[in-house]
Amino acid sequence: MQRWMLAVGLWAAAWGAHASPTLKQAIESAWARQPAALADAARRGQFSASRDAAGSWIAGSPSLVLSQRTDRFNRDAGARELEAELEVALALPGVRQARLAVADSALSQYEATALTEKLRIAGEVRDAWWDARLAANELTLSQRKAADAGQLAADIERRYKAGDVARTDLNQAQGAARQAEAAAAEAEGKAFRALRIFASITGLKELPEAAESQGTLPASIDALVPLVANQRDIDTARARLSEAGADRRDPPSLALGTTRARSAFGEASEGSIILKLTIPFANQSRNRPKLAAANADLIEAEARMQLARAKVEADIAASAEELRQTTRQITLADARATLARDTHDLMSKAYRLGEIDLATRLRAESDRFDAELSLSRVRLEQGRAISRFNQATGLLP
Repeated sequence: MQRWMLAVGLWAAAWGAHASPTLKQAIESAWARQPAALADAARRGQFSASRDAAGSWIAGSPSLVLSQRTDRFNRDAGARELEAELEVALALPGVRQARLAVADSALSQYEATALTEKLRIAGEVRDAWWDARLAANELTLSQRKAADAGQLAADIERRYKAGDVARTDLNQAQGAARQAEAAAAEAEGKAFRALRIFASITGLKELPEAAESQGTLPASIDALVPLVANQRDIDTARARLSEAGADRRDPPSLALGTTRARSAFGEASEGSIILKLTIPFANQSRNRPKLAAANADLIEAEARMQLARAKVEADIAASAEELRQTTRQITLADARATLARDTHDLMSKAYRLGEIDLATRLRAESDRFDAELSLSRVRLEQGRAISRFNQATGLLP
């Protein structure tokens, strides 16, 4: 018993040794450990490079063409022609603008998706935080119950030695004390596990203490983080559809070259400059698969938006109702706790006067503990309901 109380004391002292972090710090710490956050700079570099490529007037890699013509293998009269040509594919203005729009939309889509992922991590942190706080609260009350039961057992043992109570009362009191100690040990295990889960997510060893304040809904539900991400998906799908519509043919190419030629041995070589423009024609069969794929992506994105909006509306309604119910439950739990404390005091006095037996006294003790545990738990549940409401509305601390 002494060793167990010492371990609990050291654990509590370690918690109080430093100022506790804020919930915002816990979420930022958890986010900083995520692969998406670690790769953020590289991802932004990727999108920057993609935009540079989309804005280029060169549609592809330049190519160098070298050719030679000779009559060595037939007449062998010394005729020879050398040709060198540099060819560059050119981006059409409409295609170039469409690709720039896709690049800009893809960056916005990435930023919205990253914010949605951060919100998801915030939800994990909030859940782990409140699980740990509820477990710590149960541990505190269990320790107090164990201490009260131990004190009661000690008092009855003195009275038993003085001949005031029967041996059965002593056995009941000591059994209740051992049961309370076992419950406290179980609560300690749950609190330790909940704290370790929180630490594994955030990398922090201490829990934030201050509860969240309730946020407010924006003027439009479409401004919420999850729905913004879905809207960015739609915007990107539309940009890709526009790009597919603009890119109806292979890009034209411009070639600049030179030739050196002679007609026979002993004659001087003559040079010339070549300027060549190649304009491919549009082909429906070339562009139809791209248009169909882009159109399908847009339909899927719009459908996901409808599902996401319905889910967000349901989450907000559920969390708001949960918050209203916890407020009502606090009033009821507070009234119950007041009655249980009053009954406990009356039963304690009646037992000292010998008017009731120990079993009745222990039931009053248990009822008081259950009522106080319910009250403290529902107060914490109200804080968790606020966090769930903020999570549903996409609010980060």
